[in-house]
Order: sequence, then structure tokens, then C-alpha cells
Amino acid sequence: MARFRPSLTVSILAFLGLLLVFTWLLFSLLAFNTAANDLYAQKGEHARTLLKAFVSLLPDSMPTYPQGFIPPDSQASRYIQKLSEESVFSRLTLLDRNGSVIFSAGREESDLHAPFQGLLPAAEGSFIRPDGSGIVHLITVMRDGEAVGKAGLLLSLAPEKARLNRSRQMLLTYFLLDFILLFGLGSLILSRIVVNPINRLLTATEKITGGQYGQRLQVTGSAELVRLATAFNEMASALHNKDHLVAEQMTALEKANSDLSQAREETLRTEKMASIGLLAAGMAHEIGTPLASIMGYAELSASEQPDNSAIQDYARRIMMDCSRIDRIVRGLLDFSRPRTFSGENADVRAVLLSTLDLMTQQGVFKQLSCSMEIDEERLFARCDQYQLQQVVINLLLNSRDATPAGGSITVRGGREDAHIRLDVIDSGTGIPEESMKHIFDPFFTTKSPGKGTGLGLAISARIVEGFGGRITAVSTVGEGSCFSVWLLPAHGDGGEHEQSAHSGH
Repeated sequence: MARFRPSLTVSILAFLGLLLVFTWLLFSLLAFNTAANDLYAQKGEHARTLLKAFVSLLPDSMPTYPQGFIPPDSQASRYIQKLSEESVFSRLTLLDRNGSVIFSAGREESDLHAPFQGLLPAAEGSFIRPDGSGIVHLITVMRDGEAVGKAGLLLSLAPEKARLNRSRQMLLTYFLLDFILLFGLGSLILSRIVVNPINRLLTATEKITGGQYGQRLQVTGSAELVRLATAFNEMASALHNKDHLVAEQMTALEKANSDLSQAREETLRTEKMASIGLLAAGMAHEIGTPLASIMGYAELSASEQPDNSAIQDYARRIMMDCSRIDRIVRGLLDFSRPRTFSGENADVRAVLLSTLDLMTQQGVFKQLSCSMEIDEERLFARCDQYQLQQVVINLLLNSRDATPAGGSITVRGGREDAHIRLDVIDSGTGIPEESMKHIFDPFFTTKSPGKGTGLGLAISARIVEGFGGRITAVSTVGEGSCFSVWLLPAHGDGGEHEQSAHSGH
């Protein structure tokens, strides 16, 4: 299962949000503590001023409990009565030197000792109550350098707390507005200057991964992104150059391999031709003399006993097999003999017509339908007409042997792709795909034993290559085959062609 990873925008905005919240918490804590301390200090100073004014109004002779109290009509009492009208006033209590209450004024719900609760007897100054509800200020009453009592004033902190709450709510509102504004602007600016350039860089990188090395980026923004885009462009250019260099090297390597393969095939072919030539020459020498003797004795036996049918049959069979041996040896000699082209031109149409006429008269195409489709114009090719006729005969004989009774053979001729093309097409059994690459090899044949030597197509290919042409073949099993001879057209005009053809005859 793939692990979930947030986008860059979400990650950065989340980090900024956490940073803003943390900053706001620190700032609010510091701001509220400072504001509270200032407000409480001001309230303490106010309490000190009020209490000091009260103490200054006390009589010089301080009464003690229970003999005396501060009378209600004294200046101090009237001052406190006026002070009690303020909402923040909670309680003022005056103790004698023994710590007993000799005067107290304040809210009914407040305790008489409220200003002194939770504080040490020697405490003096301003103090915030433990529950935070009020602030207390304590003063020791001095007369002639002697402590004669202690006064305590308790003021409520409710207005200050309300003010702090309003400030907190206002600050929180400002923070939320700033947070939303900063997030919106931050997201927009971040997308424009960081996320969008990085996304373009990522898209271009994915295309380069797919082999499209022509990617280039134009990035504006921070110096780091511009440097990154520049480095990316340099990398893309380097990859493009390397890819081009590799392609050139691969092309050169493929060409070298092709040349090497052709050279290897040519070397093997040359060595094979040399071996076949030596073999053919030796066979012609070693087999020719005894073969001639055998044929002579067979003829002699047949002539001496003309009425003996058995001897006549044996002599005929001997002559046929000897003729087959002679054809094989001559085929080897023809295949291994170097082909030279004298530079003559041949009338291809005339060669095809004469060859078909000759083979039809000999009954080669019995039980087959043979036709010719050739351009009406006279086609002149750079080749020897007798060798070309040998090639056509070999192709026609192969087509006849591969075509069952009732089949058809078609010969076509015409110009195509700056060549003169001859096609021999049959409706025979076809050639298997695994045999197609070997059909022009010497001694390779698909015919049954004794039906062919496997030299006809090999000799034909050698003859056509000697003209500067080529032979190609296509075949479909069960449908037939088509052998095509590609010849170079003759130089010069038609009159010269015709004269050359006649001179060849």
C-alpha cells in the first residue's frame, strides 16, 4: 500500500500555520501577562493612593479595641463612605496595634478581615488575592515613629478582567483574520513562486524520463529556482547530445555489423564457390572418362542386341542415370564458374516469348495453364539473352514442378522502380517459411530425392547477380509462389537497344 504524502503546498502551509499559531501563543501569553501586570500595577497604585489618603485623614491619637473606634462622622469615615460608591470598592478595614478591627466599611457580602486574608501579619504593599478576584494594599499606620495600627484596602479586579477579556477576544479575532489572509496570500504567492515552477520542472523531468530530451524551462522567481532551472536545461542539453551521439554510434555500429555480416557471407560464399569449383573440376575429370565409357558400353550393348527388350531397357536406364550424373557435374561447373557480363543488351520481351514458345512445344506445361502479361513496349536490359533465357527456364521448371495439375503459371514483365522486373507466378503448393532463407543455397531443394539437384535457383541467382540485378521470392503455403527478377535497363535509345538485341542473335 502506497504511503500517503501531502503536497508541497499543504506541507509548507501546514508548517506556516503551526508557526503562526505557536507565535501567536507566545505573543498572546507575553502580551496578556504584560497587560495584566500593567493593569494590576496601576490598580495597586490606585489602591495605595486611596489608602494613603484615608490614613492621612485618621486622628493623631489612634483608638484601640474595645475602648475606641473611628467615629462615623470623622473625615476618614466620610471619605470611605464616598469611596464606597465606586463599583470597584470592596472593603477597607483598620486594625489597632493589637490587630483588632476598629473600623471597617465595604460590601455586605465581604468579610471584615477580607483585606488581610491569606497574608502574613507583617505584609505590606499591594497583593493580588489568590483567587484573582481583587487587589489588596496594606499600609502600617505610624505615629511618632511607632506602628499604631494597620490599614487594608481591597479593590475588585472585575473591570480589569473584563478589559483583558475584551482585548483577548479582539486579539483572537485579529489573529483569525490575519491567519486567513496570510494563508490565502501565502498559498497564492507560494504557488506562483515555488509550487508551479517545481511542478513544471517535475513534468519536464517525467518527459525526459520518457526519452523526450528537448525539454527546456523558463523559471522566474528566487535565485535557487532559477539556478535549478538552468541546471535542468544544461542537463537536458547534455542528455540530448548524448542521445544523439549514442544514436549515431548505434547507426555506425549497425552499419559496421551489416558490412561485417555481408563481408562474412561473401567470404563464406567465395570459399564455398572455390570449394565447389575444385570439387566440380575434380569430379568432371575423374567422373567424365569412366562415365563416357559406361555410356559407350551401354550404347554398344543396345546396338548388338536390338531385339532383346531387357537389354534395351537396361541400356536406356543406364543412359538416363549417366545423363543425370553429367547434368549434376555440369551444374556444379556452371555454378562455380565466375560470371562475366560482356555488356550486351537483351530484348526481354523477345526472350520471354521465345522461351515460352520453346517450352510449350516441348510439352513442359501439360495439364497446366500458362499465360504471359508483358508491356507492349520493347524492354531492353543489360544482360546476356542466353543466360537470361537459362534463368527463365529454371524458374518455369521450378514452378511447373511445384504446381499440381489444373494449376496456372503466369509470366509478367514491365518497368518498376527504375528496373525491369520479370515475375514468374504459380498457384502451386508454396514454400514453407523456414525454407525461404535457404532456397538460393546450392544443393538445397524441397523436391523429393531424384527430382532435383538443388542447383537451379542457385545458378540463376549467380547469373542475375552477374548482370548487376537480383532475384527475390515471396510464397504462401497452399497458395503459390512468385519469383521476381530485377534487371538494370539498358543505356541508350530504342534503336540502339534493338540493334544490340539483333547483334546478340
